Amino acid sequence: MYLCILSPTMTSVSLKTIGCKLNQSESDTLMSQFRDKGFLVKPYGEEVDVTIINTCTVTHAADSDCRNFIRQAKRISPKAKIVVVGCYAEVSEKEIAAIPGVDLILGNKDKFKLFEKLESLSVVRCPLSVKKDCDSQNGNRKTKNGPRTTGHEHRTRAFLKIQDGCNFFCAYCIVPFARGNPTSLPVKNIIEEAHKLVNRGFQEIVVTGVNIGLYQYTSGEKTVYLEDILAQLERINGIIRIRTGSVEPNTIRDELFQVMRDSHIICPHMHIPLQSGNDKTLKAMKRRYTCAEYQEVINRYTSFLPDAALGTDIIVGFPGETADDFETTKTFVNNLPYTYFHVFSYSDRTGTVASQAPDKVAPPITKERSQILRQLGEKKKEDYIKSYLGKTLPVHFDNRKNNLMLGYTPNFIRVGVESEKIKRGEFFNVVLKGIDSKTRICTGSL
Repeated sequence: MYLCILSPTMTSVSLKTIGCKLNQSESDTLMSQFRDKGFLVKPYGEEVDVTIINTCTVTHAADSDCRNFIRQAKRISPKAKIVVVGCYAEVSEKEIAAIPGVDLILGNKDKFKLFEKLESLSVVRCPLSVKKDCDSQNGNRKTKNGPRTTGHEHRTRAFLKIQDGCNFFCAYCIVPFARGNPTSLPVKNIIEEAHKLVNRGFQEIVVTGVNIGLYQYTSGEKTVYLEDILAQLERINGIIRIRTGSVEPNTIRDELFQVMRDSHIICPHMHIPLQSGNDKTLKAMKRRYTCAEYQEVINRYTSFLPDAALGTDIIVGFPGETADDFETTKTFVNNLPYTYFHVFSYSDRTGTVASQAPDKVAPPITKERSQILRQLGEKKKEDYIKSYLGKTLPVHFDNRKNNLMLGYTPNFIRVGVESEKIKRGEFFNVVLKGIDSKTRICTGSL
């Protein structure tokens, strides 16, 4: 006996997204598909007929969050069909299947087959799974070009997916196993999606993917790269801002910096992951550059865009990281012109090279080192904001918190303004005044 729940009459759905901007982009696509089919889309947290959890598996903490949200979804909607999709679903199907109340588990490729799977969902609450297609050479899921984003009404900026997958296989990273080999979406499709976003009212576009620096689409004799996509997006009427997601240092061409420098709407802001400032650790991580090579990338970036914002990711406590290795990283990071950075404690991912490595760093030591780097990051962020105090910058406002309207400058400074006249999604020129001692947000006035 089967229960068809795809009749849109009185059928409601909600979705919870965990993880990266790419996940959010794909969640937007799924929700737009539900709307187009006549479903009632509700915010996550309200009782619904179908709840979808779009998962992340980048760390143990992300896995834990996924499990907690799955259980929470069942408590919120006891009679709902619970569907788990995404990266955690791709690599940890058995763990999810053990959670009571899960009805359907779909990996990254198959989550865009959600509707056809739901149509035959059994009344019996036994998790269904989808057999994964595998690449015999490396065991990764084969990927195809899936749907892109179409935006979400509660946000003021939209994520535009241009790429999926990665084959770098860094020693600590589970993402290639969850996302498969790199694929670049056709240029025509990307531009069409960007026009749809503009028609929906979005004025800021964030270009996203798993490893967007690998974007390379060949049609005939012409090959299009990331910088070419940005240049084409810039020509679309209605787009006021374009941002890029994280770009790996060894994928960046000078042409990207040139396009950014010459643009009036591509934000002067890049996030270029470092992970470690120690060559021994970088080699153990299987990163594809040395500290000197990374430094050269940053030198080129600052020569093209001297005042631009620069963010990075740093992993602390990687197996074998000694006290001297950490001090080398701290010194290297301190000497680079970062305006902010994200610090992550190393997390073992089953199946990765690093999970089998000896000389694990004790958690208390990792925690202490993480705190040291976070304090350094806050100091760099504060110094960068102070260098802009007294200047007037355009701010795109996206949220209200208490009496403050919050938004970002093009160079990624978070700004709060006390004003009742500003609405979400609007742009205003703001004079940067100071730094709030509690929130560390830059304060400003119109």
